[in-house]
Amino acid sequence: MYVEFSHRSELLHETVQTITDLELQVRDLAMGPETPLRFTCSVSGCAADRFASVAGEDPSVAELKQLDCRKLRRLYWIKAIPGTADQHAYESAIDSGAVYLQSRRTDDRWVTSMNFPDQDSFQEFQCRIDEAGLTIEPTLVRAGQYRLSGGVTNLTEKQEAVLTAAIDRGYFQIPRDGSLDQVATDLGISRQAASERLRRAMGSLARAAVNSGSE
Repeated sequence: MYVEFSHRSELLHETVQTITDLELQVRDLAMGPETPLRFTCSVSGCAADRFASVAGEDPSVAELKQLDCRKLRRLYWIKAIPGTADQHAYESAIDSGAVYLQSRRTDDRWVTSMNFPDQDSFQEFQCRIDEAGLTIEPTLVRAGQYRLSGGVTNLTEKQEAVLTAAIDRGYFQIPRDGSLDQVATDLGISRQAASERLRRAMGSLARAAVNSGSE
């Protein structure tokens, strides 16, 4: 089962309060029996060049290393201080059988994506989170799905549907077999709506490709 939920976080809290227009994406979250959370953080936005200096003074950060610096984003390895609420949440997720995929900063909250074996394991995670006094708000729950991509494309269900219909119709083939009108008819929507959803979906895919390391 694929789940996305929004939440607040101690990690990088002062950094995102100080630099409000950062675009952050966290992946590769890990920890050991005697080691606090470690993760890679992709940073982009107009103020990305300020991230290292501000995050280096963030009380939630124990250690920070820059991994690379590209035109469109910078990548950092970060070790958090031990004993954070986020570490407890991650431990609870692992104990429930979950697999962490990614977190991204949106507005004033974080949105985290995880895979769970089933509904019971997700409910177990929620119970442990509640007992610890933490709060999560599920924003997307898709039973029967298990994503390897980590939701990095941030596609909505409608965008996924229009992409699927376009692929099935051969819209992306060269030469093109299907038309946008056929895609719209398959989905029962107008041609304009199909065009807008397809463009938004392709935009999300393009941003995801860039953030994954492509120039």
